[in-house]
Parts: sequence; structure tokens; C-alpha cells
Amino acid sequence: MTHESIIDFTNDEMLQFFLENSEDIMVILNEEMEAVFLSPSFEKVFQKPISENLEKKFNEVLINFPSLPLMKPNQKMVIPVVLKELKKSLMLEFQFKPIQVKDRPGRFIFAIGRDVTERELVLKKFKDIAFKEKELNQMKSRFVSMASHEFKTPIATIVSSVMIMQMLLDKDFSDEIKVKLLGHIDKIINQSNRLTSIMSDVLLLEKSIQQDMKLNLKKISIGKFLESLIHDINEENLNRRTVRFFQPQSDKQILTDESMLVHIIRNLIQNALNYSPESSDPEVHLSIIGNFVEIRIKDYGIGIPREEHENIFGSFYRAKNVGNIKGTGLGLNIVQELTKKLKGEIWFKSKEGMGSEFFVSFPVK
Repeated sequence: MTHESIIDFTNDEMLQFFLENSEDIMVILNEEMEAVFLSPSFEKVFQKPISENLEKKFNEVLINFPSLPLMKPNQKMVIPVVLKELKKSLMLEFQFKPIQVKDRPGRFIFAIGRDVTERELVLKKFKDIAFKEKELNQMKSRFVSMASHEFKTPIATIVSSVMIMQMLLDKDFSDEIKVKLLGHIDKIINQSNRLTSIMSDVLLLEKSIQQDMKLNLKKISIGKFLESLIHDINEENLNRRTVRFFQPQSDKQILTDESMLVHIIRNLIQNALNYSPESSDPEVHLSIIGNFVEIRIKDYGIGIPREEHENIFGSFYRAKNVGNIKGTGLGLNIVQELTKKLKGEIWFKSKEGMGSEFFVSFPVK
């Protein structure tokens, strides 16, 4: 059986013992924010000599340390600190208390801090999880609302067309009936395709927000890629609308997932066509800016109201001025998620009634 030693400390010895063995960082600052006392733990944590940092302004020693007016008695403040010499960052929680120092005039602040990096990382992880869960619940709620509304029209059209076809089949097949039958068949196909498109968007959105989504990366020449894609879109439109393409003489290669990039650019171009039905033809501009390629899709359509700019990339969100233009509100949200997956950035400029410009940028490889 071991016996604990009995240690008889004088007050000075007791204080020195605690200071040398405490992991907390203790600092006394004067009104000029200069450190007049630093505990031994300061040197242990920051690998900085105490002697070289006494009488220095402490918010120069620790860059993010608050200034005197921001400190409140018994306030706790978490401060991010980057230690360049050690190539690491810490999160320190400091508490402040005003004190007086015997035989020294003026106000002083006693600051005691501790390393809470691990705690803050865990908290951040939980906050991220909670935010994602909240976002997912909101998305599910909006989807139920959107689906109940969006699915009604195509389903009603399909059902009514089938009923009319059944009625027509009871009669002789004249040329007029054949035309009506073909018309209803077209409606069934179109509305079925619309339902398929909605479900595809939902599945793609769900897939895009997964952290472990696999990418099929390969190098492509961005100019040739865009030229081919825009040609296909113009062919699909049967030349009713022509998307104009502008590119520099030199081409660049980027490392990307081609199927994802097709979805991003096709969606933005289709939006430009849908939301500028009576306006000039949309344009696609390719620019090489330093180590990035920038693709700008410009239309001269209805634009996005200023007060709705911050929500436009939200899932199931549609601007108030879209009128009867069909859509689920998923497109831009999916485009944003896929752009992030490809290490790109997306942003836009728009004025209501004057059109929109969407920009996507990717690094050159």
C-alpha cells in the first residue's frame, strides 16, 4: 500500500507549484494591453519565451486576442490561434477579470485561458450534423409540398388522355380520330417524361449531397466540349432558339467528371431558354482567366427579383415572377452541389426584367 507524501508549502511555494503544473495559461495585462505577467504554461503551449513577450502588446503576440474594450468581467471567449512556428492552430477559451495590483496604479485584466481545440472540433461536428439534418428535414417538407402540386398536373393529363383514348377506341378509326389519338399519346409521353425528369432531379440531388459521391474524372478540352454540347442543344430545339457561343482562340484542358459538367451547363442553358422566351437568344461565353476557365451563360429574360437572390440556390425554391413556366426548383440547387463536387464556383448577376448571367469557374489542369 502506497502512502501519499505530505508536502508543507509556504504561500510562495504553493503558488509556484500551481503555476508550474497548471495547463491553464494565465496572463495579467495593463491598460495598454501589455503583458506584465505570463505563467509558465504560456511557454509550454506557444513555444515562445516568456522573457521576449513580457511588456509586449498581447494582441500582437496572439493576433486574434481581443482588445481591452471588448473584454467583459467573467466573460468567456473562444479565440482561434495560429502557431506558424509549430504549423498548427488551436482554439483557446479565455475568461477575463478586472483586478488591482498592489502598489501599481491603473486598471489590470487577469486573463486565464485553456486549450479547447478538441471540444470545439466536436461541437462543430455536431453543429454540422444538426444543420444537415435540419436542412434535410426542410428539404423533405418542401419536396412533399412540391411533389403533391407538381405531380397533379401530369398525372391528371395522363389519366384523362387514357380515358379519351378508350372512348375513341370504341369508334371507327377515321383520320380525325387517329390525329386525336396521336395527340393524346404525345401528351402521355410528355407528361410521363416530366414525371421522370422530376424524379431524376430528386435522385440526383440526394446523390450530390452525399460526401462519398464517386467522380469519374478525366481531362477534357473545355472549348470543344462546350461547342459540341451547345450544338446538340440547338439541334434539340429544332432551331426555334439558337444559343450563341463565344470562345477564345486558345483552348484549355480541365480535369472533370464529364457527365456532371454536362448536367451543370445544360441546366443553366435550359434555364436561359425557358426564362427568356420572347427575348434575344441566350449566349455562352468561355474565358480563360489565369489558372481558371470561366463559363458565362447570359440571357435577356425575366431576371430574378433582388430580394430573392439569396434564396435562388435553395432546394425546391422558385422565384415569384416565374409565372406558368414549369419547374421544380431543384435545378440550381443541384447545379451548385455538382459544381462544388468538381472544385468549382458558381455565382450570378441578375436584374428583374433585364435578364440574368450565371458564371461557373473551374481550375485548369
